[in-house]
Amino acid sequence: MGANFSTMLGASIPTWLRLGLVAMAVGCLLESSLTVWAQPATAKAQATGKTPATGKVAIGVTDVIAIAGGGEIRGAVVSKLPDGTLDVAVQRDWLDAHAPEAAAALIAEERLQTRAVMTSLAKRLAATIDSLPESRTRTLGLLRREADRVDDWLAAAEQARQRDAAGKLVDEADDDARPLRPPAARRGETQFTLLRIAPQRVQKVRASGQAAQRIARWAWSERLEDVEGRSAPDLTKELKARGIDPLAPPPGLGDRLPPLPQDDREWQARMALVDDALGEPVSFQGFGDRVVKAGETEEGLVGILPQLAQLLGGGDGALGGLGLDEVLGGLQKDRLPAAPPASAANPPGQPAEKWLQSARTQAADVGRYRATRVKLDPAAGRAEVESVFEVRMPEGSWEMIWRDTQSADAAAVKEGAAEQVEADPRIAGLLQTIRGLGLVDEAAIKRAIGVGAATFAAQADLDSRFNAFRSQHIQRLDSPPLRWDAR
Repeated sequence: MGANFSTMLGASIPTWLRLGLVAMAVGCLLESSLTVWAQPATAKAQATGKTPATGKVAIGVTDVIAIAGGGEIRGAVVSKLPDGTLDVAVQRDWLDAHAPEAAAALIAEERLQTRAVMTSLAKRLAATIDSLPESRTRTLGLLRREADRVDDWLAAAEQARQRDAAGKLVDEADDDARPLRPPAARRGETQFTLLRIAPQRVQKVRASGQAAQRIARWAWSERLEDVEGRSAPDLTKELKARGIDPLAPPPGLGDRLPPLPQDDREWQARMALVDDALGEPVSFQGFGDRVVKAGETEEGLVGILPQLAQLLGGGDGALGGLGLDEVLGGLQKDRLPAAPPASAANPPGQPAEKWLQSARTQAADVGRYRATRVKLDPAAGRAEVESVFEVRMPEGSWEMIWRDTQSADAAAVKEGAAEQVEADPRIAGLLQTIRGLGLVDEAAIKRAIGVGAATFAAQADLDSRFNAFRSQHIQRLDSPPLRWDAR
C-alpha cells in the first residue's frame, strides 16, 4: 500500500518498535501521509523487545507485518526507507487493543506536538494576515477563518490542560451514557497514527492487493468495526448495504491525521496554492517545449486548433507539408500558440525540461505557476497531456509541487465529443477550409478531430485532479501534510 513518502527522524530508538510522529509525505491515506515524532516505546516493550501478540485472524484487507520474535502489525505500509525501515499507518483503536502501553505513550507525545504545531500556525497566520492588503478579501477571509479556528483550539486545549491538572478528568468508563462512536472519535483524537518499524524487527510483509486496499480505505472511511480482522467479502457486504461500491475510487483520509509541523518550504507551497485558488491564477499552455501565458491564448475548444493543424499535416507534420500553417495563421490572429513541430518534444541536445524553464522565467515576479503542455504522436493518432504546478521557495529555487499526465487517444473518445469539436464555429471554419483544399482525406480529418476531442477531455480531467489536490491542501492550513520531494 502507499505511494511516495519521505521522512524526517531524529535519534534512533532502541526498541522493537520505532514508534513516533515521523514527518512524512502523503496526499491521502495509502496515497497520502500519516505522521508522528519519534518517541521510545514503553519500558515493558523495551525490556522484552517483543510486539504484543495479536492472535490468529483471517487473511483480510490490510497489510500485515510479521515482527521478529512474535506478533504482527495490521495497517497500511505507507513507505519503505532505503535501509528497509517501514512506516505503517495504524488505526488508533487497533493499537489500543493490541499495544495499549505504546498507544498511551504515543497519545501523550502527540498532544504536546499538536499544541506546538497550532501555536506555530497561529503566529504564521497572524504574520501573513498583517502582510496582505485589505483588497485581498478572499484570501484574508480564509486566513482569518483559520486563525479563529486555531485560537478556538488553543483555548480549548488550555481549558483541558487546566482540568487535567486539577484532576477533573472526564470518566469514559460509562459507555452507556455516551453516543455509540468509535473510541478514537469519542476521545477527540485522530483516527490514524503511524508506527516506524526498524528493518531488523521486520520478519515478513504480506501486502494486500489493489482491490483489498480500496476495500480497506472505504471501510476505514466509514469507520466499520474491526477492519483489520475481517475478510474482504465480509467488509464488502457491509459496505454495499450502505450503498457503497467498495471497488470505486476511495476517499482520501488525510483529515484523519493530527496536525503536523510545517517548515518554511511547506508553508510557502501551501500559501501558493491558496493564492492560486483565491487570487490571480498564473497559467501557461502550449506544445512540446513551447508554452505561453494562458491569458494570451484562446480558451476552450478553440485552443486545440494548433493541434489539429499538426495532425492534419501543418509544416513538417507526419502527413507532409500541406500549407495548413498559413491557413491556421489566418485563424489565429496571433492569439494561439504556434502549431508544434512534428519532431520529438525534446530533441537531442536540448534540456528535458525546457518548457518549465520558459514558464519559470515568465512567472518570476509571481513565484508560482501552473503549466500544461500537449505532446503529439500524429502517426498513432494519440497525444499526452502533462500538467505541473511549481512554486519558488524562499531561497529562490523552484520546486514542483504537483505533476500529472493524461493520455488522449482518438479511439477512446466519448460519444458526441468529436461532434462537439466540429460544431465550434472557429474549428468548423478551419475544417471547411481544409476540406475545400482537398489535400487531406476525410479519414485523416476524423482522426485529427478525435485526437483533438480526446485532448480537450484529458485537459479537463487534469484540471479536475489539480483542483481536488489544491482544495485538499487549503481547506485547513495544518493538514494534510504537503510533501512533494524526498524529504
